[in-house]
Amino acid sequence: MSEGAADAAQRRRRKYRRQEWIEQMKLAQLLAKYLDPATTFWTSLENKPSSRLNGVLQKKRGVRSGLPDVMVVFSRRPVFVEVKSRAGIASKAQKQVRDELLTAGCEWWMCRSARAALTALRRSGVEFRRPWKPSKLRAWEGPFADPTKRLPQAPDVAAHRREVTRRWRERMRARVLEAAARTGEDGAHLASDAQAWVVRKTAPA
Repeated sequence: MSEGAADAAQRRRRKYRRQEWIEQMKLAQLLAKYLDPATTFWTSLENKPSSRLNGVLQKKRGVRSGLPDVMVVFSRRPVFVEVKSRAGIASKAQKQVRDELLTAGCEWWMCRSARAALTALRRSGVEFRRPWKPSKLRAWEGPFADPTKRLPQAPDVAAHRREVTRRWRERMRARVLEAAARTGEDGAHLASDAQAWVVRKTAPA
């Protein structure tokens, strides 16, 4: 990856991280507004270490990676919500924690917006203390109960990923042609085989 591409990728990660934090703060405000503290307990969860040393200490204390962002307990039923940016997907650790929570009788949701998270809580039967009108959600917002499935993407996110895939395919094809030129092999034949391989590797599961 070139230095410019690496810088762009880092900027995107920062952008999506800010989006995630903003949605988490929005959700905290909504939960304070709609959940009744007399019947419902909720808290945000934080397990992201502030440093490498802190991460080591957390692990020694038994802090799990992959914990959801929010826990809500209503009528003795715990519901966990993973809040993501518009481009977010669940990590391997988050999927593992989800599986264990479901086995233990909890509910788990992944949402790409605060309003989708509120919808998830209502679907889980959590009661609100004031009237609430469900928002008209876009498909990519969620809520999603199963992060292992192929999930809808926001239009801008899907367009960016298509462009990244296109550029990667072009780089792979150029490398094959360059190798063919050095070895004197049939470049067209190798390029065709390479293109077929690249398409297979980047095709949706």
